[in-house]
Amino acid sequence: MPQSSTSFRTDPETLSSLDEIAKDMGRSRNWVLNKAIKDFIEYQQWFKKQVQEGLVAAANGEFASDEEINDLFNRFGG
Repeated sequence: MPQSSTSFRTDPETLSSLDEIAKDMGRSRNWVLNKAIKDFIEYQQWFKKQVQEGLVAAANGEFASDEEINDLFNRFGG
């Protein structure tokens, strides 16, 4: 797949942290940036889908009962 390049501005501390992560992973800065961006995009797409599914469920009146909510809180020590 053809690739394009872009640039962005960041503070020196962030760049230093990025370079340290790349070094620890034995990867290039470019690889780490691409991985981070791909992970971010994947998460945002997943999150958007979850929100859309929740909105559809709410519009259809699909809500958890008080008992289901209490059971959930009790299960996780709430």
